[in-house]
Amino acid sequence: MESRRRRAQSVTKIKNIDQKNKTKHKALKRVMLFLLLAVLIIIGLLTKVYYDVKGVANRSYQPIDRQTKAKLPDLKEKSPVTFLFMGLNGKEANDILVLTMNPKQNKTTVINLNRDIYLASEGTTLKDLYSRKGVSGEIDAVQKLLGTEISRYLTFDLSGLGDFVATVGGINVQNTIHFNSDGYEFKPGTLNLRKSEEVKAYLNKIGDDAISAEDMLIEREQSVLIAVVPKMKSVNTVLKYKTFLTAFGDHVKTDFLFDNLKQLGISYNGVLGNISKQNIKSTRVNIDGQDRDILPDAQVKKAHDKLEAALAE
Repeated sequence: MESRRRRAQSVTKIKNIDQKNKTKHKALKRVMLFLLLAVLIIIGLLTKVYYDVKGVANRSYQPIDRQTKAKLPDLKEKSPVTFLFMGLNGKEANDILVLTMNPKQNKTTVINLNRDIYLASEGTTLKDLYSRKGVSGEIDAVQKLLGTEISRYLTFDLSGLGDFVATVGGINVQNTIHFNSDGYEFKPGTLNLRKSEEVKAYLNKIGDDAISAEDMLIEREQSVLIAVVPKMKSVNTVLKYKTFLTAFGDHVKTDFLFDNLKQLGISYNGVLGNISKQNIKSTRVNIDGQDRDILPDAQVKKAHDKLEAALAE
């Protein structure tokens, strides 16, 4: 009897163990199935994001027929790259910036050129040259002026600047004067701009002196533009990527191909948070009875040397 009881207990234990193993196996299968589904969903989402980004990049791509030539450096090797960055207001180039991104120096160097610089060879200013010859004329003129290769360009429609600021979750800028605009008060010091309407109010012309108001406006535009650039890699931008892509596609044009932009995002992401800006000062002279802003040789050399130093590996 005792022997039978032990055998029965052993059989029961084996059955219980088998049942537990089956239960664990089923649970493991459920977990594995859940993980597989999660991976497939993530892959599907990433694939959608990839094609969304590619579609917007293709929409923003606008090649130009330029006279000057400049080879695009090897982006996979993180070679320094220089491009022309312009803030556009209709048919005028308000902001003309030459940017050099150098991952090996871990910084972005910005050369700011006065839009009223007169080009004797063109018989007009940098601002008005854009309305006459477009981006190709602008990049040709700047490359000839500075004597440094400019590989690509990127233009930004300033009417969409507020949308970008709202999409990236806001920016901080340094404000120099106290003023009120469209119901907003802007005090001197650090400002946190978050709303599209707030940015538009900040970028209104302020003051009775037309020239002074224009200069201050351009300075504010550039401060907002430069503040937006490093925020493009923020978590908020990723979470609102569709809104960001819409703003990008509507307001940005460039001759960077999609693969170029993708490689910039991979290899040059870190340099966006370290931006060094240099203003190149023009001098007013009288040419044929008209006051013109020209860039003296010393300032041309200063800009050229700054860019060449930024290109050093």
